[in-house]
Amino acid sequence: MKKIISTILLSVSLITFVSCSKSDKDKLEGKWQLRQYELPDGSTIKCDSVFYNFQHSSFSAICITETGSYPSFFGNYSLLDNKISIILLPDYNSATYEKYIGWEDCQRTFTLKHISSKALQLEYNDTVSVFRKY
Repeated sequence: MKKIISTILLSVSLITFVSCSKSDKDKLEGKWQLRQYELPDGSTIKCDSVFYNFQHSSFSAICITETGSYPSFFGNYSLLDNKISIILLPDYNSATYEKYIGWEDCQRTFTLKHISSKALQLEYNDTVSVFRKY
């Protein structure tokens, strides 16, 4: 009888743990600070002036420029399996956009390389963007 009760308690504990764990979409929600780019040749480029925000399929990128301004870029995102597709509103055509975002056609599909409650890695064309939760 003790063995049956132990098995039932273990099963309930596992079901509770699995049902309470956060999905990748839940972990993605919030603000992320871009820390660096890891390039295919193994080198890195440090960056701390770009923030990505993911909220209920809405996306924004906020950049801190050298002059202290905060241009923002808005759009939508979707997460399917390990792919994050971001489509920005089409009216961004400026030097600031090119410097801080620079996506062709105002859209990009990243591969979700890693996500946790504190770290995010997005890959595009063998370049990994490394973020920390902000």
